[in-house]
Amino acid sequence: MLKSNQPAFTKNFKNLFVWQKSMLLVKEIYQVTSHFPDDERFALKSQIQRSATSIPLNLAEGNSQLFPKKEINFFNNALGSCAETICALDIALQNEYISKETHDRLEKDLIEIQKMAIGYIRRLQESIGEED
Repeated sequence: MLKSNQPAFTKNFKNLFVWQKSMLLVKEIYQVTSHFPDDERFALKSQIQRSATSIPLNLAEGNSQLFPKKEINFFNNALGSCAETICALDIALQNEYISKETHDRLEKDLIEIQKMAIGYIRRLQESIGEED
């Protein structure tokens, strides 16, 4: 707990490269899904937008935690949202809502975000002396 004479330290999630990359991904997901059929408005379109949006939201919430174990938990949630978004992209490709090129590019970005998040989690685990 902070004593009254200690300055409060706040982390800024906006400085995380993984958060910045995930925000770019969300922008692209919204652009791509804007071309989905109208009957997908409340189905796949909504789902892929929500899963993609969940990535930077979890990274931001996690990075704002005081305790590393809580931060790790939110970063794990972001990893799950990456996988969910990849699966949704697979469904969009299967239904021919997106091209193979678009799918592969977005999937590559998601895998890079996953790798960055895992690296960050590993550093947090090392800082608290925790293993997998």
